[in-house]
Amino acid sequence: MRRRAEAWLPLMIRLTALGYLAFFVPNLMLAATDRISTLPPLLGRLFDWGGRGDPAVAVMFCTVYVVWAIFLFRSARDPSANRLFLDFNLTANAAHFAVMLVMAVTMPDEHQHIAGVIALGVISTVPLAACWLPVRSSKSVRLDDPRRLGNNRPA
Repeated sequence: MRRRAEAWLPLMIRLTALGYLAFFVPNLMLAATDRISTLPPLLGRLFDWGGRGDPAVAVMFCTVYVVWAIFLFRSARDPSANRLFLDFNLTANAAHFAVMLVMAVTMPDEHQHIAGVIALGVISTVPLAACWLPVRSSKSVRLDDPRRLGNNRPA
């Protein structure tokens, strides 16, 4: 299982980054130009988050996720060297989607987002976690290990 996860990990990181870009670049363009309201209602609901009629929240979040995707692409080159960022990515997204799901279920004005939240959370978090967590647990690095800092002298 670990070897298979390790083999798939760089691709899964890149696919996650591509998923972020595929969703957040169009959302950024639509929000920045205030065009979300021109979409068909079903599609518009996917991009209509933040203050009603105020695209500033969407522009802010989309910008963060576009930059985030760029860093994910870079981290795919050497996942073990970027473990803190990959841990942050999974933890932040799991927390974000958990809170979004609670909001979508409990807030009447947010019910329209339940399916999208579940789909995006499962699509963007679960596959990467399935590859990263087994690899991460097998490559733990102690902070006091001199090899961690590139010093190859015996301890």
